[in-house]
Amino acid sequence: MRAQPTQTVSVIHDTYKIASQTLGEERTILVRVPPNYGRSQARYPVIYMLDAHSPQNAMMVGMVEQQAWGGQMPEMIIVGIQNTNRTRDLTPSKTERGGSGGGDKFLDLLEKEVIPLVEKNYRTERFRIFAGHSLGGLTAIYAFSSRPDMFDAYIAASPVLHWDKDFVIKRSEEAFKQRKQWKKTVYIGLGNEPDYVKGYNTYKDLLKKADPDGLVYEFQQFTAENHGSVVLPAYLAGLRKVFAGWQPPTSGTFADLENHYKKLTERFGYTILVPENLVNETGYQLLRSNRVEEAIAVFKRNTALYPTSANCYDSLAEAYETSGQLKSAKENYEKALSLATSSGNQQLADLLKKSIDRVTAKMN
Repeated sequence: MRAQPTQTVSVIHDTYKIASQTLGEERTILVRVPPNYGRSQARYPVIYMLDAHSPQNAMMVGMVEQQAWGGQMPEMIIVGIQNTNRTRDLTPSKTERGGSGGGDKFLDLLEKEVIPLVEKNYRTERFRIFAGHSLGGLTAIYAFSSRPDMFDAYIAASPVLHWDKDFVIKRSEEAFKQRKQWKKTVYIGLGNEPDYVKGYNTYKDLLKKADPDGLVYEFQQFTAENHGSVVLPAYLAGLRKVFAGWQPPTSGTFADLENHYKKLTERFGYTILVPENLVNETGYQLLRSNRVEEAIAVFKRNTALYPTSANCYDSLAEAYETSGQLKSAKENYEKALSLATSSGNQQLADLLKKSIDRVTAKMN
């Protein structure tokens, strides 16, 4: 008998088996935290992704981590919801297609069981993104119109918007009449899929006509992609739309940098600090330019922003040492050593001991 391969998750996740009271069955939830999650106290936005089976998990994790590394978006927690009965859960109305129409119960699962579990066990920010493909994309747009306060942004790849004679489009039209403020982002991507174009265009025309206050949206067609392959470019483009303008300025003052993140904080509704590495980089640029006192001020700001970072105190100590303020240099090297030791960073601790010896010798 020919062996059948089994699909597995290709990146490390925390796995939860939920005995769902809402659905009356066990559901599997996968949670992926950023690589540096255990080495910081930071909080993170969350992506809730439908169809959390291989290769979707690795695709989303790879995109987010690479784009965060490239400065295009923040690091995020990724929550994947695996399927049991996809047609039942990801359709908002009953049709002649048997077993359909369980969309509201499924959204109850997310609202009452999945989101509370994630927010109880992980350091999350309030900003949530909902991503789905095909019937999952339909579910994302249905959630946008029926429960707009559950998520802040919605990404739909090839949504089946023609489902049940445009059921979700009609519901959306009613929702736009009833609610005036829509501070949300919606992105819809479509491949070369003739059967989906009518619903896609009808929904696009609806948003253009309704012009919901505060709504940011984009529709994009990928004519070289099919229904399966469009997921990757659509999810990537959707995330880039949600976080458009995230990348900081490449020139300007440190005040300009702080102002950039202040504006992001106002836009996304949670505190977004200047990343530690960017503050450090600015400090070292000043140090190399012999603007030592300005560098010290920037490094001190970094220790205020990231008080548990050994690296921040190490950089501040280096600036003090450069300026000849040896007592302050030694104090900050010692603070850095304490933090490095407590966090188990032995390599940095060994370097800091040498720095302390060097400054002590200068003082004698």
